[in-house]
Amino acid sequence: MADDTRQNTESVPTENAGEQPSEQLSKSKPKYERPQSQVGKLWEAFGNPDESANMLPTASGKKANDITVTEAMKSMSLKDAASFYKAPCARDSLLLGIGAGFGVGGVRGVLGGKRSIWSACNWAVGIFAITSLAAHEFCQRRRIQELDGMKQAVELMKELKIKKQREKEQQVAEAARLAEEERKRKSWTNLANYKFW
Repeated sequence: MADDTRQNTESVPTENAGEQPSEQLSKSKPKYERPQSQVGKLWEAFGNPDESANMLPTASGKKANDITVTEAMKSMSLKDAASFYKAPCARDSLLLGIGAGFGVGGVRGVLGGKRSIWSACNWAVGIFAITSLAAHEFCQRRRIQELDGMKQAVELMKELKIKKQREKEQQVAEAARLAEEERKRKSWTNLANYKFW
C-alpha cells in the first residue's frame, strides 16, 4: 500500500521554535484590524441568532445563582469605577443632576439665609440624586426602545429580502414556463404547426 504523504505537524519542528508563543501570535496578527461588517455589528448588539439567549456566560462554570457579593466586587476593577462616567447615558444624567441640584440648593440658600445653609446643601444633594437617577432611567428606556426599533428594522429587512427573493424566483419560473411553452409551440412534434390543405 502507499504510504501517507501528509506530514505530522507535531513531529516537524517549525523554523520559529525558539520564539515564545506570544511572539508567534504577534507576527501572524495583521497590522490593522479589518472593519466589522454591518451584520457583525448587529450580531454583536443583539447576539448570534444560533446561540441561546437564555444562557448566561460564567467563567468558573458555576450557575448564575451561585455568585456571591464578594465575587461580584472582585470582578469590578478600580479602572471601571474610575471611568463610570463613560457609560451610556451617564454623562448627560450627571450633568442634568448637577444643574438641578445647584439650582435648587442655590435658591434655597439665597432665600433661607445663613441659618438654612445645611438645609440647602441637603436639598441640593437630594435633588442631584433624584434628578440623575430619573434622567438615567429615562435615557436607558429610550436606548431600549431604539434597540427594539433596530431589531424590528432588521426583521423587516430580512422579510423584504425573502419577499424579493421569492418574487425573483417566481419571475424566473414564469420566464422558464413561457420559454417552454414557446419551445413546444414551435416544436416540429406539435401537430398544430402542420397545416394540411
